[in-house]
Amino acid sequence: MNTPPLVKEITRITDSLDFRISTQLVAGNGPGKHEHEHASLVFILNGGCVEKRQHDTYERKAADIAFLHVGEAHETTFTATPTRYISLDIKPEAFAENNLTESIILNTISKSPDAKFLVLKMYRELLYNDDLTTNSVKMLFSEFASLSREMATKKVAPTWVGIVHELLNDRWNETISLKALSQAAGVNAITISKHFPTYFACTLGSYLRKLRVERSLSMIKNEGTPLTQAAYACNFSDQSHFIRNFRAYTSLSPKQYQKL
Repeated sequence: MNTPPLVKEITRITDSLDFRISTQLVAGNGPGKHEHEHASLVFILNGGCVEKRQHDTYERKAADIAFLHVGEAHETTFTATPTRYISLDIKPEAFAENNLTESIILNTISKSPDAKFLVLKMYRELLYNDDLTTNSVKMLFSEFASLSREMATKKVAPTWVGIVHELLNDRWNETISLKALSQAAGVNAITISKHFPTYFACTLGSYLRKLRVERSLSMIKNEGTPLTQAAYACNFSDQSHFIRNFRAYTSLSPKQYQKL
């Protein structure tokens, strides 16, 4: 069976991290069942695939982020053409230098919008591809590691945190008051105000803006939503407000992201 062509556009290797920006040109099966020597973060820029692991199957679309453990067998079928993605291979040195574990990283990408934003910032630095790129990306990975450690060291969250998290993620494009959160969670609004940054690593307003920008990534890439429409669908007051927040979190403008 012929293997679909894979184009590696940029490869940059450091002492502890490998970065690849790759494009699968045709649909169909990838290289067959295989595993990676190092743990890997994968961010889909365009297209999509179906990934089979030992016990689960996942459909990946543009703006999705995934984590592969060291030696984890998987098989990929590309469902859209072209599929373009970033692979960030994390060597043992990077884990040691940043006091990370695989479970800590997995926790971060499943709970924090910042994980996607930081990978996009790394991607932006890769596009420069100059003598400053390596150090810039390593600094961004250190920021990712710091976020991951912070999330991992939090004490067990009280019940109200889970309720607030679910409500905000379900109603991400609405303006939700502290009073509404308080009533839903069954705690005083002052308690939420005081402890929200402890469990969400930012203010309530910042967290909602991050969720809206994160949702817009998929709208723009998978649904082809016009940028002005995406801005209003994500409850930004106007296009400039959307652009300002999008750039602040991803280092890209919505139009630059659309063209990736």
